[in-house]
Amino acid sequence: MSVIVTLEAGLREGCREDLVTMLREFLPQTRLYKGFIDISINFQRESNSVLFFEEWESVEAYEAYLAWRVETGVMDRLGSVFVSAPDISYFDREDV
Repeated sequence: MSVIVTLEAGLREGCREDLVTMLREFLPQTRLYKGFIDISINFQRESNSVLFFEEWESVEAYEAYLAWRVETGVMDRLGSVFVSAPDISYFDREDV
């Protein structure tokens, strides 16, 4: 079974478009990464926060991807628009 990964973060005021611009740059590589299945980016209406809803083949595949993004400096760039470290959660997908 695949795993659902959520990454939720508050955004600095006025940084939504900066984030969208960065994601347009970064997501094509994400979609090619081994173990990637799907991603959607969702902005909460009532607050200045974003939710990445992702599906990966395994937790290990996502963690390898995340380590690569840290090594390449992408997480630092994304962190510049977040108010604090993102909250990452894992959910086992069950086809019922």
